[in-house]
Amino acid sequence: MGRHTKPRLSVQERRKHIIESALRLFAEKGFSGTKTREIAELAGISEALIFQHFKTKEDLYRAALRELFAPHPVIPEIEDKVARKDDTAVFKTLALHMITHAQQDPRIVRLSAFRALEGSHFTEIFYHGEESTQIVSDFLVTYIQQRINEGAFKNANAQIAARLFIETVFMHIVDQEVALTGPPLAFPVEEIVETLVKIFLGGLKL
Repeated sequence: MGRHTKPRLSVQERRKHIIESALRLFAEKGFSGTKTREIAELAGISEALIFQHFKTKEDLYRAALRELFAPHPVIPEIEDKVARKDDTAVFKTLALHMITHAQQDPRIVRLSAFRALEGSHFTEIFYHGEESTQIVSDFLVTYIQQRINEGAFKNANAQIAARLFIETVFMHIVDQEVALTGPPLAFPVEEIVETLVKIFLGGLKL
């Protein structure tokens, strides 16, 4: 009987396999707690092969983050709402996007939490994704400032307002996972988002 051999992976397939293995471990242990040797063992390859695809562990981390976040761009979802100046739709769409994608892929929350714990160096690495939280925040700052200039919003610090909104949504996501303030809210996500946006915009609108 002939021996069955596994089909040889293409360069792109091998790279994707390494990234998926790395994402799993980065989400479990963080960047600092994950060794490239462990990634290689999980991927079933040699450690040297990892460095044929990625120059450093940091390069692999950036690639893993792009793989995680690139399929979930939020800005295209809110551009038409921004053009219509539909304030409620802009904030609701952003919040719903963040919450639903975090529910679909818990690695997003875990990697974000590890990034916060691991310090400023890892924050710099984290923000090299295709569409990072920082880019979304800047987009929201521009929108809020535009609405302030148009007299639709109160004269407030747009950068602080945008950051607080995103942080509030993110903390809700984390709280639903780890129950810091009590059992998870037993309400539809749409109702939670509607309540959050109503309160937030109530403080901004004239």
